Amino acid sequence: MHRTSKIAALGLATLCTPLMADTPCEERVASNCVLSSVYPYNTISRLFVEDPDTGSLGGYGTAFLVSPHCALTNGHCVYKRNKGRFFIKDIHLMPGACRDGSWYSNDYGIREAKRKHTNNKWTDTSYTPKRAVDYGALTFVCPFDEITTFMPLTFGYDSDWAVMAGYATEDTPDSSKNRNQWLAYGDMLEIHERWVRYDAHSTGGASGSPVWNWAWDTAELAEVFAINSTHWNDCDGGGPRLVWQNEDLIREWMRWEPSWAERLEAGCPEWAIMTWEDLADYFARNQDRLLRGEGVAVGNPGAMAPPTGPSRKKMQVIERGFYEWYEYDMRPGDPTSPRMIQMISAPGAQFHGEPWFPGMNYEPQALGFLPPAKALALLSGSAGRASKRTEGIEAAKIQAEEIAIERERPDQVQDDRPDDEFDVLISSDLELPCPGDLNGDGKVDGGDLGLMLGAWGTNGPAADLNGDGKVDGGDLGLLLGAFGDCP
Repeated sequence: MHRTSKIAALGLATLCTPLMADTPCEERVASNCVLSSVYPYNTISRLFVEDPDTGSLGGYGTAFLVSPHCALTNGHCVYKRNKGRFFIKDIHLMPGACRDGSWYSNDYGIREAKRKHTNNKWTDTSYTPKRAVDYGALTFVCPFDEITTFMPLTFGYDSDWAVMAGYATEDTPDSSKNRNQWLAYGDMLEIHERWVRYDAHSTGGASGSPVWNWAWDTAELAEVFAINSTHWNDCDGGGPRLVWQNEDLIREWMRWEPSWAERLEAGCPEWAIMTWEDLADYFARNQDRLLRGEGVAVGNPGAMAPPTGPSRKKMQVIERGFYEWYEYDMRPGDPTSPRMIQMISAPGAQFHGEPWFPGMNYEPQALGFLPPAKALALLSGSAGRASKRTEGIEAAKIQAEEIAIERERPDQVQDDRPDDEFDVLISSDLELPCPGDLNGDGKVDGGDLGLMLGAWGTNGPAADLNGDGKVDGGDLGLLLGAFGDCP
């Protein structure tokens, strides 16, 4: 993507004329309340901690929503590595927050994190470089019901460009706007196995910001490939990559759901998952909502030669349904290359579930390769173009009190030791509900059976154990097979 195209893709051309200049260092631009309320910026959340004595909230960092119940952030935003423990204070999330005078406001409200999570390598103080594993997650019970499509994650992606957005609070170009989202952008400087460095200015408060690129010639199709965590000087930023080592753990976080009892106690609103067939049908009926341009060029698997292997792995929750797919560039290394898409998982559908590599039998339909119309529907859904925004939501407002927290400095160890093991969950609450334990009492019994029968025929997410968008015999079989105490 050309530099001018990338700058235009930030969606800020009308907000600030200095964007058009190639500033070598201070390129950051403050967002406004309009931009922070639309996808994907509305998924980026300010983090607050609660003072247990006064109940007041103070902002300190950033996270970004990746599912109805989960936000990704840095490990150092949830777990104090040097003290060997999770943050004691409660953490709250406010996505799409912007400053209105001395107040924060947004269209979606605020949620308290139910659990804090990180990975075993972040808690291991001997692991170096720590910047490679500085990631964590926050899970919460009630979803933000007006946000239905979430940040798309791209694993093992070698980008040449970085866009970062978060809630910087230090050394901003305009301190009167340091409670708004700040956007930074620039070239990639280093790409290592598990971490990256880029020419995009990062300061305190921006920890936990998503780092992404835009697909070629597409101002809406984001590809998040890293989580901002640190900087070395006044011009750059860096953080852990999304790679195969953390893929399974992040998938587990994205797919976490609270128990039925937790949802009932919290008074969560009812909400529905749009199945894959319904998503494809939506775009078949609303052609004006489809993405256009080279960035979404798709090939026909049934009419083209087999690809040379997967180019990137993606996970995303689209209209509240979890999707997982591989993309195969027909001209690897060329950003304008048409792609083919192989679906691995989608709500309400069954797919082959394994990536295709050269040498394997190539039967596109059986393997889950999508025809052009459905591939374009998936990418358009990924860009948030099936979301419907409801106006008139009462904005949540809270008094913002900036608090001082210990700054994480980049470690100076430059050698990357081989890392050939999957990352493992470390959680503030390891007693996670087991499948079938709908009331969260630690066992699967008649009480859970009653809750499932009460949800029969609906798409209640807690009782939909197999994730196909409805509660039926398949879910009942799973529940009966899990009868007894949870492991």
